[in-house]
Amino acid sequence: MLLVTCLPLPGTAGNNPQAIEYRFGVFPYLSAVRLEEIYAPVSAELARESGLDIHFRTSSTFERFFTRLKQQHYDIALIQPFWYPPAVDKFGYLPLVRMEEPLSSLIMVLEDSPLQTVADLKGTVIATPPAFVPVVHMARRALLEAGLVPDRDVQLRAFKSVDSCFQQLLIGTASACIAPPFAPAVIMEKMNVRLRVLLETPSIPNLSVVVHSRLPLEQREQLKDIFLSWDRNTPGQKLLKTIKTRAFVPAVDAEYDAVRTFLRDIRKE
Repeated sequence: MLLVTCLPLPGTAGNNPQAIEYRFGVFPYLSAVRLEEIYAPVSAELARESGLDIHFRTSSTFERFFTRLKQQHYDIALIQPFWYPPAVDKFGYLPLVRMEEPLSSLIMVLEDSPLQTVADLKGTVIATPPAFVPVVHMARRALLEAGLVPDRDVQLRAFKSVDSCFQQLLIGTASACIAPPFAPAVIMEKMNVRLRVLLETPSIPNLSVVVHSRLPLEQREQLKDIFLSWDRNTPGQKLLKTIKTRAFVPAVDAEYDAVRTFLRDIRKE
C-alpha cells in the first residue's frame, strides 16, 4: 500500500495507461464501509468514462490518510480544505475540482433536544470529528465569539469520524455534534434520526479533488471534464446525490488563500 508512484515498472505496463492502477483516495470523513458505498461507484464511473484503471482507496484514520497523501501515494484524492495547502504547495498535487457548495461548520443537536441557543451549550459535551479537521477549528472559533471558552465552558471530545461523533449524540454521552454540512443528511438516512442545526459558521471553500502532477496533462484534463459533466447527465447526477453535492466546479488555487490565512491564524492562537 505504500507504493508512491503510479508510473509503470520497466517491462510491465510500458506506455499503456490502462495497465496502471490509479488510486482515488478519499479522506475518512465517514466510516470506511460508508465511504466505499459512496465512492467505489464514483471510482468505477471515472474508470468507465476515462478508460483508466481507477480504484477507490481510503484509510482507517485521518492521520494515516494524511501520511499517505504526504508520501504521494494517491494519484487522485478527495481531501478536506486544510489539506489543500500542503497537498498543492508541498506534496506535488494540482487542483482539479471542488464541491460547489462552500464549507461551513455545523453544531448539530437532536431535533427534540432542549438546547435552543448556543448559550445553552454551556456546561455540555460536544462531540467532534478528529480535532484537526477544519470544521472543528471553525466551530471552536464560533464558540469563542459566542462567549463560550472550549475546555472551560464547554467540553469538546474528539472521535474517530463524523459517524462516531453522531453516535455519541444518539447514545446521550454528548449534547451536540460538530459536522460539515454534507454529513447530517447521510447520518439521518443511515441512523434513522432527525437532527437540527444549532449554529452554522461562516464558510470557506469546500472539499476538493486534487490530482498528482505525475499524471500527464491529457489525463488530468480528461478527469476534470468528467467530474464537471456529472451534473448534466443521469449517471453523474446519481453519484452527486450520494456524495451530497449539487455539482463539482473547477478548483481555483486563489480561492484557497482564505484557507491558508485561516491556518496561519490558528498557529498564532
